This record gives sequence, structure tokens and C-alpha cells, in this order.
Amino acid sequence: MKRIFLTTAVIAIALASCKVDTKSTNKEKETTTSVEKEEIKFPELLKLKGIAQNPEGIEFDKTDNTFLLSSINAGPIIKVNLDGTFKPFTSGEKFPLSTAGLEIDYKRNRLFAAGFNGTELMDNDPKTKGAAFLRIYNLKTGVIEKDINLSGLLPDASAYFANDIAVDDKGNVYVTDWYARVIYKVDLDGNASIFWKNKTGIEAGANGIDFNSDGYLLVSLLTVNGKGLYDNYGLVKIPVDDAKSASIVEFKNEGFTGLDGMVIESNGDVIGVTNNGTSPGGNTLIELSSNDNWKSAKVINSKSIPASTTVAITPSNKKYVINQDFTQPMKEDWTIEQIRF
Repeated sequence: MKRIFLTTAVIAIALASCKVDTKSTNKEKETTTSVEKEEIKFPELLKLKGIAQNPEGIEFDKTDNTFLLSSINAGPIIKVNLDGTFKPFTSGEKFPLSTAGLEIDYKRNRLFAAGFNGTELMDNDPKTKGAAFLRIYNLKTGVIEKDINLSGLLPDASAYFANDIAVDDKGNVYVTDWYARVIYKVDLDGNASIFWKNKTGIEAGANGIDFNSDGYLLVSLLTVNGKGLYDNYGLVKIPVDDAKSASIVEFKNEGFTGLDGMVIESNGDVIGVTNNGTSPGGNTLIELSSNDNWKSAKVINSKSIPASTTVAITPSNKKYVINQDFTQPMKEDWTIEQIRF
């Protein structure tokens, strides 16, 4: 996910004594579960009022059908119900940090947040370089469990901006650093390392990222030029067991102009936010598909959306974007909008 003019920017069963018909009971449970799922009403638009969250990342939590929103303003991650009500969710940090990308690891009950020092990135002081952290929270309670400083792995970088997160099937976590132009890796024990440095020839930082269950990451490369438009963009496929064999995805048609936040869908396609090439706040949601395991790809769907950074997808494949406006960082009214192609 991105920054556009950050200088202007400062979510018991009771046992009966009689014999129970297990098959009948299971059928009733299945029916009830099915009905409950059908009764969930996913809104077209959620309106959030009364909080200067300045959210950059959005994630849908399928365990309780809520949205989680990060905070560039270094507030707590908030949990948003489907009716638009919300409350602070995360706690226990020793110090505040701006947060960008979010990722959930359901198997291990973890919520990940990409933490960065937004204040230092906006102070116009060349001696301050920001920071890159991986913050690991308990998914049920929101209490922080680990806070890992990643920027110390690369002391010579000119600046740091932890941006987006992916987790593989073994529980390894990958964090893009948009400014340092690397991807960090953190294993299950919390050991951090530099996983990948951009040597593709595309002069850009790693931004959006997601993991494909076939064993590789898809990563967007991106810069933002002086006009606030996407520049020097590309999409890279990186096998998690051989980062040196990373390859640039070739595009077979027009419509791909880089990606900010991105998500791999259950069918293997990619949904992501791009810029329309004409205005900093002009965004488009696009869908990419590949028939050769991401050696190449093409744009198969595209729709203009309000200023946004990334997308969240529900288990029923509903797509939501957080409508963002970096020019008004203290704005207290936000919307989460469902987008249909």
C-alpha cells in the first residue's frame, strides 16, 4: 500500500440422560449454520463517524464478520461491525506506531500489522529515517504478543516504511519495506532476516504482497512521482524457497498501471488498487488473471473507485475498499464500500 504526499498526511452442550440422535443433531447444526450464513447481510456502504483513524490498511475477519482498520495516525487498530459501529481493538504496545498493511493468520490466531514511524517520515529531517516493525497481536483479544524491529536488519537504508504483509502455509511472515526496497521474513520463532532485495531492474520499492498456496509470493513494485501518480511499476513472482529465482510477470494487455494493496482470491486471481494515471486520488480496482502460473497475466476486470489504498475480500467473495483521503488526515468521517465489477 502506498503513501501519496505523506507530507500532507500526518479499525456445554447440555448432556441429556436419554439417547441422542447424532445424525439428526448434526443435520440440524448444518441447517442452522447454513441459515445463519445466509442471514448475514453485507452492506453496500458502511459509514464511520467520529474517529480520526486515517486508515491505510483493511482486513476482513471471518471469525466474527468484522473489518479491521489500521491507522496512519498511530492510533489503535479498530474493529468495525457490519452496521458501521466500531471500537479500538489492539492494545499493549510499549509505544505508538503508524500502521499500514494488515494480515490475519487464522491457523495460529494471529493478526499482523506493518508498523512504521510516520512522524519521522513527515518531518523533512534527513537525519531521521523512520522505522519498520512487525507487530503481532492475538486475533481474539487484540493484545500485542511480539513487536519486532525489522529496520535494524538494514542499517544503511536511507529510510524505512513497512508497508504490507503476507504469511505462508508454514507460518513465515513476509513484510514489504517500500522505502528500503526489500522484503523481510520473520519465522515462527520471531527470527527476522532479509528475504529479498529488489534487483529486477525496476527502480521501485516492494509494496503490496500476498502468498499463493502453490509456494510463491506475488509482490507489486511501485513508486509515486512528483505528481502523485504511480510510476516505475511491476509485478514480481517470488518462490518462498528460492527468492533468487524471482521473475517479473509479463502483461498481455493494457490496464495494468501498478498496484498498491492487493489480495490473491480463492480462485488464484489477483484483486488490487491502481491509479488511473490522471489524478493522485483517482483509483481503479482491477482484477488480474494468469493461465501460466504467473509467468504472464492480463487484466480481466476494471472499475473506477474513490480514493483508496487496498481491498479486503470476504469468504463469499465480496470486495470492500476503504475510502481514503490523505489530504485530510484528521478527517473523522470514513466509508467502507463494496465494489462490484
